[in-house]
Amino acid sequence: MQESPHIHANQATAQGNRAVALAAVVQAASLVESIARNGRCDSEDFETMLSSLFAEPGEHHVGSLYGGLYHLRAGLHLSAKLLTGTNIETAKPLLTYSAALIALEKKLSRNRAMLATIGDGMHRISKQADYFGSVTHSSVVGGIADLYGNTLSKLRPSIIVRGKPEHLKHGDNRNKVRALLFSGVRAAHYWHQHGGGHLRLLLGRKTLHQQTLKLLEEASRL
Repeated sequence: MQESPHIHANQATAQGNRAVALAAVVQAASLVESIARNGRCDSEDFETMLSSLFAEPGEHHVGSLYGGLYHLRAGLHLSAKLLTGTNIETAKPLLTYSAALIALEKKLSRNRAMLATIGDGMHRISKQADYFGSVTHSSVVGGIADLYGNTLSKLRPSIIVRGKPEHLKHGDNRNKVRALLFSGVRAAHYWHQHGGGHLRLLLGRKTLHQQTLKLLEEASRL
């Protein structure tokens, strides 16, 4: 019996969504690492990740959360390298943070009370973002950070961010890190929603890498 083209299309969409979601997790992890080590991060990528917290996904494509693949170029690039085990300086912290974000989201998905608290909190913060006209306004970032501290940081084991104390003790940097971790957890939600998991990374790494390269090529043309 011949398979319907619709089935192949669904499979391709699921593969693409998994690759996009994983790239978003890695991009969030990369920005956290940059702040922790250097005290700063790419402002456009930071805005992309925070904007995703207020966006609703398109009917089929996770990429719509991030305003298109162009804004996930950094994450796609790093994800492609990590999937092949390429030796890059930040590989260890990126893998550690990414795995922690994925594990944290899995715990959150079983905690309905916390999900409701987060939903209510993000609704309130979205009004702040509208008022200030920016998702990166310090009050908005601080609101997201506080919500993270009152919810996700209570789950164990919590994510420990390691870096230079002079950077991490700065209040604005701490808030940015927490807001980015929040965005990484949301990306991990879409990773799981579209069939991502531990076995997928172990057994389907080659396919995931190929899909990531395809998306990266597409993003570079935009």
